[in-house]
Amino acid sequence: MAHDDSTYLSERGAETLLLVHVQPRAARSGFSGLFGQRLKIRISSPPVEGEANRECIAFLAGFLGVSKSEIRLLRGGQSRDKTFVISRPIEFVREKLKIVTI
Repeated sequence: MAHDDSTYLSERGAETLLLVHVQPRAARSGFSGLFGQRLKIRISSPPVEGEANRECIAFLAGFLGVSKSEIRLLRGGQSRDKTFVISRPIEFVREKLKIVTI
């Protein structure tokens, strides 16, 4: 059964907003289903001096096949709940994340 991505994905012009919940200090980085209405991402970096934020951006960029400069942190720099802006249309992001949410 597919998850409803409308809870964690939204459009803002030609960009996509992605709501995530980050679990730092995980054994390995990867997606971990949903956490409330956010996509949960495990990150191996600790939440120290922005390391987890940087790793999360690098992880998302690699998974989506975009450059790190196309992803920026909009909200939640010091929180586990974060909002990222991806400089791609929502259809692009939805298609890439489809494998994660099936």
